[in-house]
Amino acid sequence: MMTGVLPRVKMVSTGGTICMKVDPNTGGAVPALSGADLATAVPGLGGVARVEVEEFSRVESTAMGPSTWTPLVRRLRAIFDGDPDLAGIVVTHGTGLLDEAAYFVDLALAETRPVVFTGAARNASIWDTDGPRNILGATRVAAASAARDMGVLVCLNDQIHAARDAVKRHANSVEAYMSGDHGLLGNAYYDTVRFYRKPLRRPHFSLEKLDPRVEIVMMYSESDGRFVKTCIDTGVSGIVIQGVNTGNVNAALHNAILQALKAGIAVVLTTNLPYGQVYPIYGSLGGGKSLRDAGAIMAEDLKPRKARLLLMFALGETRDRKRLQEIFLNA
Repeated sequence: MMTGVLPRVKMVSTGGTICMKVDPNTGGAVPALSGADLATAVPGLGGVARVEVEEFSRVESTAMGPSTWTPLVRRLRAIFDGDPDLAGIVVTHGTGLLDEAAYFVDLALAETRPVVFTGAARNASIWDTDGPRNILGATRVAAASAARDMGVLVCLNDQIHAARDAVKRHANSVEAYMSGDHGLLGNAYYDTVRFYRKPLRRPHFSLEKLDPRVEIVMMYSESDGRFVKTCIDTGVSGIVIQGVNTGNVNAALHNAILQALKAGIAVVLTTNLPYGQVYPIYGSLGGGKSLRDAGAIMAEDLKPRKARLLLMFALGETRDRKRLQEIFLNA
């Protein structure tokens, strides 16, 4: 690349609050802005990179999921393969499921150049919408050579997160995301991009083998196991259990999990808490050690919704419990 020539970045818009405006007839925010509209609204964007825009979709994040992220991954792959000089890609996405979207892409896309997800907490009709600022920051990260080999990233409010660790923590604040125990990867303050650590756990899987038949069941007071039994009856391939604390459930849910394991369903144990991880401590009925010994897979510190995505990919590779546990230990 010639000295003085700005890097090229592709912006792929998918929808979300960042593209919404208030409908004057209903008073509710709805998808309205195209990808080109989003880029045009960012002051100074042309001074960061030569940005090309492509609209993938224009929907709320609640309309997104593995069935839509799969073609998104394929499109991102095609963009990179067709443009070896492209510095990186920015994906605008609704923040409600942005953490899942970024992790799904990270698991499916092996690429050294950065993919940076961003979004907004405030729609474009609000005078201080955070969308333009977040697009600018994400573009700066996508254009940075330091962002290579860092995996899929999330950049919101000038903070850079690893896709694996990013989780939405606040329904209203512009500082909506955190990175749990491991902290931020870096920051995109002013005109600089700085990283302080590098993600080490970055497994990749085949999209073609993805098994979407994985559900999440939550442990709550007096859980009776009926939802696990429904999973068994409907033929799911895997169940992620959101246990309490280090991964514990009550007796009724424990017994239902045993039935699921007997039926050949992969069961992954996670914690309901934003910090910490599951650990096989308690040997009583429903304790994490009892569940592990019965064949449940420990998800380490991976949270339930991301554990579900990882299990979808992992089940495409193997049904062996020992191998599945190895995947979770290293992902």
